[in-house]
Amino acid sequence: MFRRKSFSSLFTRVSLTAITLASLAFLIACGSSSNSADPPPSGGFNNSNLNGTYVFAVTGTDFTNFSQTGSSSFFGIGGTLSANGSGGLTGTIDVNDPALESYVGSSGPVTGLAANGTYNITSDGRGTGSVSTTINNHSYTFGLDFVLTSSSHAVITRFDGNGTGSGTMDAASSEVSQSAIAGSYAFVLSGVDSVGNPLGTIGTLTLGANGAVTSGVQDFNDNGDSNFLAAVPLQTSSMVNIGSTPGRAQLTTTTSFGTLNFDVWVIGPSHLKLIETDTAGPVLSGDAYVSTGQSFPTGTLVYTMNGMDTVRLPLALGGYFNSSNPSASGLEDVNDFGWIAQSPSVASIVLSPKANRSIVTFSGMYNGGWNQSSPGTTGTYTFAAYPFSYGSRGVGVVLLEVDSLGGITSGTAYLQTSTSLASSQGYGLNLSGDNRWGEADMIAEFTATSDDMTGLYDVNNSGALVSDQQFGTSNSSTSDTYSVGTSGRGTAQIPLQTTNNSILGTLDLTFYTIDGSNFIFIETDSNQVSTGVFEQQNSSSSTLAAPLPQFNMANGANSSSSLQKKQE
Repeated sequence: MFRRKSFSSLFTRVSLTAITLASLAFLIACGSSSNSADPPPSGGFNNSNLNGTYVFAVTGTDFTNFSQTGSSSFFGIGGTLSANGSGGLTGTIDVNDPALESYVGSSGPVTGLAANGTYNITSDGRGTGSVSTTINNHSYTFGLDFVLTSSSHAVITRFDGNGTGSGTMDAASSEVSQSAIAGSYAFVLSGVDSVGNPLGTIGTLTLGANGAVTSGVQDFNDNGDSNFLAAVPLQTSSMVNIGSTPGRAQLTTTTSFGTLNFDVWVIGPSHLKLIETDTAGPVLSGDAYVSTGQSFPTGTLVYTMNGMDTVRLPLALGGYFNSSNPSASGLEDVNDFGWIAQSPSVASIVLSPKANRSIVTFSGMYNGGWNQSSPGTTGTYTFAAYPFSYGSRGVGVVLLEVDSLGGITSGTAYLQTSTSLASSQGYGLNLSGDNRWGEADMIAEFTATSDDMTGLYDVNNSGALVSDQQFGTSNSSTSDTYSVGTSGRGTAQIPLQTTNNSILGTLDLTFYTIDGSNFIFIETDSNQVSTGVFEQQNSSSSTLAAPLPQFNMANGANSSSSLQKKQE
């Protein structure tokens, strides 16, 4: 997130002392602020915009027990929160967090925890709050920081000194029956395996009226390896049952992963949220969306993906391709461990779908190893792809690398329906990435004028909390600019400021227009590898529109065992 002399220190194990000193330095420099929130042009937000029952989930890095173990862990928390419209929260949550479990003496994930908390929303839609619960007789509080795009959707970060992560919060529709979710779904789950290596899995399943899986197939990429883990049939014992709250899901394959168990929350009949509940197993969290079956989206698709390259360094890439014209050139932007490049000619071949699963092969793509003497070369990479629909807002595909070339890259592609970005509008932004200190997560609210983006941001930089800081500037003498090309690909250079108005650095983004209201991006400066989204705000909207699906791989640098492997 912040400017520094060398990105290569990601390759060096950071001690607790270094993290603590860094956190103190940022907290001293970037504490409270007098910067005030301005409502977006579409209207002001307040506490009443968060009112009702919401399904939320956050994943990231927890270092609760770092002082004892010297390690961190990937975590997932999720559940339901009921907001009373005036700053109060109650709910029930699950926590799958090995570092925290070790700290409180728990033997595995803890589910069905009663929770309560508070929140406060400023006029720009940014909100702060906390959720407290008791785990194995230990009181524990998770800090929350979020930005509303409407009364039904927010992007959210964990905001406390014990961990950081990103996720979403979505209004739940009225009670949904078991038979209402019968049909086909594309699902996507990410996290780490049982020893802390990055793990991604995507697939499709068809549910009968009783919740039994009548057919399905699943792909895994475990730390860069998909051998014997691609296109694996789901067994007949698999099921998704929402008869209780939360519901239960069981996905069984003949792979070494065997049966994976999940708690399930229903956002609506076309969208389910999942978090794994197995003891001593992988830590996975994700979503299931209504599948479009064997109908692969036709036309230009924009995408972002992240993960690790073939030598286990953090990677983010984005671009576009045309699924209906394989000979047409696509484009790729890449940030591979701080090395920024573009491949202006990426060809794609989409193989005919089978069992709601396609194969997409990209040639001319950067997705390989990185080193100082030869930063990168293009190659050919293969991805499993499952198409889905997110309500009336659009269609897309989830993607997972399955070529077993050593990399683990995954993400989402969306059918593009617009190439413009509307000015004089407010936008909510979420970013999640990896820098020299570990994981960093940001939320921001900004207004796009004709040539700049101005607002406020909050960031959790591995436990160093920064609030109410200036995002961009309206001063035309600075380099705060953005532009959008005819393809819908845009670039932005956004200064980040502290309370004393000294600029810490410029956040460089390359973004891709989906529909004129929703945008995905990768960071394209050398200081951090990250991906994210920004979405147009509307404080008067209470429509339960399907949220923009987001799929972020657990970065290996954020897992203690993976970080250790990367240094050996």
